Amino acid sequence: MAISTIRRQENISAILSREGEQGRESGRDGRANGASEGTAVERPDEREPSRFPLITNVRLPLIIDAVDLGFTAEEQAFRLEVRDWLDRNLPSEWRHRGVGGFREEEETDLQRQWQRRLHEAGWLKLAWPKQAGGREATPVMQAIYQEETEKAGAPIILGRLGVSLLAPTLLVHGSQWQKDTYVEKILSGDLNFCQGFSEPDAGSDLAGLRARAERRDGHWVLNGQKTWSSGAHYADKSFLLARSDAEAEPHKGISFFLVDMHQPGVEVRRIRQMTGGGEFCEIFLSNAVVEDRDVVGEPGAGWKIAMTVFGFERGGLAQAARFERVVAELAVLARDRGAGADVTVRQKVAQAQIEAHVFRLNGLRNLTKAQHGDAPGPEASLTKLYWSEMDKRIQEMAVGVQGPYGALAPGSPFAVEDGRWQYGWMWAQAETIYAGSSEIQRNIIAERVLGLPRGR
Repeated sequence: MAISTIRRQENISAILSREGEQGRESGRDGRANGASEGTAVERPDEREPSRFPLITNVRLPLIIDAVDLGFTAEEQAFRLEVRDWLDRNLPSEWRHRGVGGFREEEETDLQRQWQRRLHEAGWLKLAWPKQAGGREATPVMQAIYQEETEKAGAPIILGRLGVSLLAPTLLVHGSQWQKDTYVEKILSGDLNFCQGFSEPDAGSDLAGLRARAERRDGHWVLNGQKTWSSGAHYADKSFLLARSDAEAEPHKGISFFLVDMHQPGVEVRRIRQMTGGGEFCEIFLSNAVVEDRDVVGEPGAGWKIAMTVFGFERGGLAQAARFERVVAELAVLARDRGAGADVTVRQKVAQAQIEAHVFRLNGLRNLTKAQHGDAPGPEASLTKLYWSEMDKRIQEMAVGVQGPYGALAPGSPFAVEDGRWQYGWMWAQAETIYAGSSEIQRNIIAERVLGLPRGR
């Protein structure tokens, strides 16, 4: 995938002058081909004043970006390799038609089997260095893999947090014992980790977390509460942050622990959601014990290690493929429900298709930056804000075109398509809140991307 840029300086007044000359030539041609005798002829000194009086004499760089959105022959070959492997290894009964959200408590066995199959084929180490058994795939190849698995309707894997976040973090910060003990078991699905970062009073502000870790009798003793921990009810261990030095600065007194979830000092309570699911949990720590060998990095280095974890969080083209599929299914739903003749509905479907395509283009732009080695910056907030608000509009429309049936809950015998659109609608309400609410994202965009002043 390539992007080439041509840059040249031009005087904006010269550009506007050329456009004006072309307009006057066009006007003369029009009068010569049918202007009536009584038509007033415009004279140069009678033209409208410029609508751009402040910039007509300013020299600014005119940047013309010629973007090649195609893929290289090597990348195309890799896409075919992924597609062929999925055709041979992903059974049709494992493929989903989800339009949003997931019901993971109903599919844990399937997800575990799928994870083991991916691990055995080496796909879970796609981006890892070769010395660690990986393929060193480029960001573009990683995005192609994600996109093809999404298009194929592949299920999520059971230990996705351990695979995508903890295992690569252990390669960077873990001891040799931790690498030898945990990494392969995480990838194979034999050992599942949940994440213990968020707390009731420290969701977005990790530096304000209150869970504490104290040294007692040669090990660490943890007390506190974590919340919104996905899959904690079936996790074997948790990678968890706790404050190990109450006297240190907020960012420096935090340590990174690997906590046994099956010990007596750990209690897990599932949070029942309006979807009926309970994949999110609260974790209560009451004198939970952690040995020194399960402290990742040095005590007090938890903040630095957490930033590494966040660096492995990524999106890619998979979301673009998902939204394109959802919009296509939305069009089918509208036709099947007899709403396709409605002009407003057709306009909304077309708008959804446009927005999904724009999202893909933004994804390709971000992918090009990643390919060039540029780290994600605050502009990543644009992506989160865009897709979460877009999905909300899509799901609301899907429920609306069902008419009275849109009010039926998933599971109702009369619900359209088993209520999957209603389930997606409920998940969409959360999407504009989790991982940074839309309000937070707009503030980041305004202050750190656009450079607007802070409000009082």
